[in-house]
Amino acid sequence: MKQALVTQSFGEDWQKIIDLTRPRMEAYCKRHSTDFILIDKPLTHPAQYSKSAIGNIMATKGYDQVTFVDADVLIANDCPKLSDDAGVFCAFDEGAYLDRKPDMVKLAGAFGGVIEPKFYVNTGVFVVHTKAVGILSMPPIGLHPNHFAEQTWLNVMAHLWNIPLTDLDPSFNCMTSVESHFGLDRYKDAMIIHYAGQSNDLVKLANQIKEDEAKLVELGR
Repeated sequence: MKQALVTQSFGEDWQKIIDLTRPRMEAYCKRHSTDFILIDKPLTHPAQYSKSAIGNIMATKGYDQVTFVDADVLIANDCPKLSDDAGVFCAFDEGAYLDRKPDMVKLAGAFGGVIEPKFYVNTGVFVVHTKAVGILSMPPIGLHPNHFAEQTWLNVMAHLWNIPLTDLDPSFNCMTSVESHFGLDRYKDAMIIHYAGQSNDLVKLANQIKEDEAKLVELGR
């Protein structure tokens, strides 16, 4: 099975973030014989919808499976391969403790869709197989909903395409909310630290990443 890890980062400010996180992404790829791909040019707005290019990457480069991670993640050096036992679509169901389902129903209805939400995943870390590429379907041109960027739209697509979810353990998408809700320690328990919701101050974010990087190194992770 041909596999890749894909991330995306746009502009000079985010370049400073990806410079801090990319080495661990590439180390992960080297450990697990996975190609590394960086999308560095936004294809639409909101720019996060650019991850839909994963479908084209799979089709043109022959990848069977892609693991996507946001630019603002630190991958621990003992992180196992996410794509093992990932099914056709694997992501962390944050809807288990944050109820986003009414927003999904409302958004689907605005475009003429009817869904009964079973999950609401965070799209900062996910694994997708070519069999589930429909999940990356784009909205009509010029009508890109900005509800948590592309996240709610992707969740709607997962339901409209009836894509089965393999739930990702929270340690592989350890956001601040996840850390507190599940009683995790980002340094000892997290396989992937995800700084979701912290992009309003990228200087502060960069300093936090550097601090966490040093702590992981100290722990041999």
